Amino acid sequence: MAAPAFVDPTRGRGSGGRATSGAEPLAAGRVHLPSIVRVMRRNFLSWRRFYRSSLVSALGEPLLLLLGLGYGLGRYVGSIEGLPYAQFIASGIVASSVMNVATFETTFSTFARMREQKTYDAIRATPVSLLEIMAGDLLWGACKCVITASAITLVMLVAGLLASPLAALLPLAGFLLGFPFGALGMCVSARARSWDSFTYYFTLGISVMFFFSGIFFPLASLPAPVRAIAWCLPLAHAVAITRALALGPLHGWLALHFAVLAAYWAVAFALAVRWMERRLVV
Repeated sequence: MAAPAFVDPTRGRGSGGRATSGAEPLAAGRVHLPSIVRVMRRNFLSWRRFYRSSLVSALGEPLLLLLGLGYGLGRYVGSIEGLPYAQFIASGIVASSVMNVATFETTFSTFARMREQKTYDAIRATPVSLLEIMAGDLLWGACKCVITASAITLVMLVAGLLASPLAALLPLAGFLLGFPFGALGMCVSARARSWDSFTYYFTLGISVMFFFSGIFFPLASLPAPVRAIAWCLPLAHAVAITRALALGPLHGWLALHFAVLAAYWAVAFALAVRWMERRLVV
């Protein structure tokens, strides 16, 4: 039933009127926003069938972290940078939750659609390019980040952990932050040969970022060489953005944080498309 949604009679024809296929190399295609949205919608309709379990996994862990560490450990830690510990880590948990949601969507879910379910092959049989399929996956991952960021922001509001009216922008920030982490996840999926391949990324990438990006302690407390490495991690910049929006004040470095993440997105997505094209097309 979903296949006709990808057919667009205005697309898929070159200057000579020859029909083209989404299965052709990327260079032969072009980016068509409605096709990207349709791929995203297809993923949404699939997710809607099991959204309850998805929401539990996406929201359960950050809320438990907030309760267990913010209010449990926070009683013994006291304040950090003049803030209650629960308030300090809550703003960072927004960023880490966005990272997790975007990463899971573009690793396990994308890999399943590509390898097990053969969804990529089915869509590529229509006038939809591989680039558009991957962009649709990435867009859907970012949309899921909005749900997660909104829910955590609401909990923070009820718990009195927000100190700036700009916290209303956290859902939008979650959407934007989902793109670089989703693009990195797609790089891993494009190179993965089995489900076990993701263990390396989650252990050596996601876990390292989770513990050393300023969620639980200020990066200024780290030795200078380690601090320099930490600022190379995308999550460190995401935490700086969500913390500034949730607690204030905004500062000039915010634009730099967004620029670094935009660079991560651009480079990672370009690599992911190239690697995926070599894997599925060439």
